[in-house]
Parts: sequence; C-alpha cells; structure tokens
Amino acid sequence: MKKAAIGLLLIGFLAFEGRALGADTPPPPPPSGNETPSDLLKDATRGILRAMGLFLQSIPQYEAPEILKNGDIIIRRKNPEPAPGPKPEPDAPDKTRI
Repeated sequence: MKKAAIGLLLIGFLAFEGRALGADTPPPPPPSGNETPSDLLKDATRGILRAMGLFLQSIPQYEAPEILKNGDIIIRRKNPEPAPGPKPEPDAPDKTRI
C-alpha cells in the first residue's frame, strides 16, 4: 500500500512538472532506447527538483512581523512588487492628437 502511494505521488509530480514547464521549454526528445532505468530515474529526479524549485520561487517571501506601539502588525514582503508608473495629469494636452 505504501509503495503504491509513493508511486502515485511520483507520477503526480511528473505530470505537474510537464504542465508547469511545458510552455517555457521545448518537449524532451523521445527516449532512444539505449537508456538504462537508472538514467531515466536520474532525469526524472532532475525534472522534479527543477519543478519544485520553480514552485518555491513563485511563493512570495515575507520578513518577520513588526508590532508597532499602537498594536498594528506589519508584515513586509522581502521582494516588493514594482510600483506602477506615474499616471498622466488630466489637464495635460493629449499628445496623440494633432
């Protein structure tokens, strides 16, 4: 029972890796038939580790919470999102029209 659960989990990771990286990378070449099972296992393990690394990078990271004197709690992002650019003034002339 335990081996079946581990096998299903491995298959799930491989399926997730294929969907997550499918748009970014070309599909791997088909097996040539000369590969040993240990070579296939090493390739699959590398793919799983690469997928897990991409997953962990997509999770936002936060600093330790700060408690202010008034009781507010502030949790800052370690990598803040870039601020949007300035909006054009409504009184400014439209440069797209002549």
